[in-house]
Amino acid sequence: MSLPADGHLIIVGAGLAGYHAARGVRHHGHRGPITIFGEETRSAYDRPALSKAYLTGAVAEEDLLLDDPENPLEADWVSGLGVVGLSGSPDGTEPLGVHTADGSFHPADAVVITTGASARTLPAASAEPTAAEKTAAVRPYVLRSMDDALALRDAPLSGASVAVLGGGFLALEAAATCTQRGAAAVIVAAGEENPGAKRLGTPVGRAIRAAHEAHGVRFAPPARAQAVRSTLNGHEVLLADGSTVEAQVVICAIGASPRTEWLLGSGVSLTEDTSAVLCDDTGATVVPGVYAAGDCAQWASHSSGLRPVGHWQEAVEEAAVVAAALTDAEPASLQEPYFWSDQFDLRIQGAGRIHLADTTTVLEGSAAEGSLLVSCTRDGEEIGILGINRLRDVTRWRKKRRIRSTAPALAA
Repeated sequence: MSLPADGHLIIVGAGLAGYHAARGVRHHGHRGPITIFGEETRSAYDRPALSKAYLTGAVAEEDLLLDDPENPLEADWVSGLGVVGLSGSPDGTEPLGVHTADGSFHPADAVVITTGASARTLPAASAEPTAAEKTAAVRPYVLRSMDDALALRDAPLSGASVAVLGGGFLALEAAATCTQRGAAAVIVAAGEENPGAKRLGTPVGRAIRAAHEAHGVRFAPPARAQAVRSTLNGHEVLLADGSTVEAQVVICAIGASPRTEWLLGSGVSLTEDTSAVLCDDTGATVVPGVYAAGDCAQWASHSSGLRPVGHWQEAVEEAAVVAAALTDAEPASLQEPYFWSDQFDLRIQGAGRIHLADTTTVLEGSAAEGSLLVSCTRDGEEIGILGINRLRDVTRWRKKRRIRSTAPALAA
């Protein structure tokens, strides 16, 4: 179902995917009103720097804003007002639109859901909080929004002991940043001996660990964090092997869950495991006129294993596909997956379907050199490339595999 040229588009979620979906339909000539609802009071902003340059103060909030002040997006931004319900049905009998927290109903000709995801946290170590837990002034930090980053940026990290929970890029970037901000000790509870090895292969995991250890970061035993107990002096993290990690500051970066609780009971279908919005590869849901993109959505290519979820590029490309579908424009092409991370003096990049590889082979370099190029293959075919400080090689690989014009697959 396409959007009438003068129809009203509502976008729920003022983040990366929402902004690019709105920018995309304008690019394709849509003249009608666009309303973008966001719970945060800020304009749409880019998130990758939150765990790096923004956390250190090297960049300011205005540096992360997505909208161009010289070419502002023609849209009605509604900030600080949550959307609590979706109206619409697969048979088209219910009026399409959204309900907001102030009790209002907002009709629409099309709705795009881009609510992203919420940071996962760990439970308290005990069912009944202790006196220390009730009075402790410090709580575990997460890193999902600008407010989260501000809270951590204002935390007294200099001279403090810091525990970072999680072995993904967000956790490792936070560990590197805390070290650079003068933390006395940083320990990472990654759940595996070499962080990222399960996803990126042992050579890359070893290289990442070696780089962090060279800067004084320590790693807890390879057991997942299970709970946190607050104390008067900080925190005690309980690991699955029974050991504990003590720190004054705890950063929880153990993943995220789609923000779709407001869609329970609506006409859209959600996945059983994560409650992500189920879509075909145009972003369309089972409700006519309702699309979804970004971290809150699971497209057909995600569920089939062809593409990962949660990367910056995914949100931007999916928004472009949705914008084309809404305006009957030429279908945008989903490129080979791509991601990157900056940790200390390492630029880590990956391209292709790395998550499907059964073999990783070092082509050049080593962990000791801080320069590594790894080929990722499946059944003998190269399906991805990983590089540490190998910008030129990864860029060359991506250019060779650039998809020019392939229509997205529809759900069966």
